[in-house]
Amino acid sequence: MNNKPENIDLNELPKHNVYQVPEDYFDKLPTRIMARTAAAPKQAWLPAQLWPNLRVAVAPVLLLMLLVSVLYLNLEQPATKQTINLATVPDSEIVDYLTSYATLESADFAELNNLNQQELTADFLNVSAADAEEELEYHNLRNTDY
Repeated sequence: MNNKPENIDLNELPKHNVYQVPEDYFDKLPTRIMARTAAAPKQAWLPAQLWPNLRVAVAPVLLLMLLVSVLYLNLEQPATKQTINLATVPDSEIVDYLTSYATLESADFAELNNLNQQELTADFLNVSAADAEEELEYHNLRNTDY
């Protein structure tokens, strides 16, 4: 069933060329190539004499533009800090602001005059004086340089 020969000897195979080359093909080939390339139109983007000088001039300009763009994009605008002391803002402006932008009731405005002279920090923190003193001693703020 197996018709394969075990060893194939290449010397026994018939030797003949299956391809035919036309007569004088390689003798005429260079002239045919030259005729085709000579007939192709030459399209030059820039004259040959101008390109080396232009290349030398364009490279630094492009590098300069790149440097300027990188510096411009990386510059951070200094943030202007506006500090407003609320004690200097008149009560009438505060009331106008709150009536425009906050949802308050008239009872809240009535309490505004009572709060002028009070210390409100202790009411908002809900910390006893002893706890605050312990915390301040823990951090030892007297020996800290600011």
